[in-house]
Amino acid sequence: MARYGDEQQAAADGIRIEHEPERHRYAVYQSAQEPQNAEGASDRLVGEAHYSLLGDDVIDFDHTVVLPELRGTGLASLLAHRALTGEAVGERRVHASCWFIARYLTRHPELRRP
Repeated sequence: MARYGDEQQAAADGIRIEHEPERHRYAVYQSAQEPQNAEGASDRLVGEAHYSLLGDDVIDFDHTVVLPELRGTGLASLLAHRALTGEAVGERRVHASCWFIARYLTRHPELRRP
């Protein structure tokens, strides 16, 4: 099983993280190895970090998940980092009702906002 230290390593294996503001999430997609239908390959959603906006000044990360077969690869940490440093946070204070994001912030206190 691969271990990803940064998004470039993940991208080399066809994995990308996208912000989907209309769905209030950062999503992890894995490129399909083979076409799923006559129109071509479709990418597979393999993880997400969901958030809710609490007014104009607080964002709450309330759910983070990566498919079981990709756990232990570092994807959840890449996802957490992207979510906490992405445009959804901006100048907002971060609240983490998700245990994984809370733990990630404990390990990376430089990402906390006062």
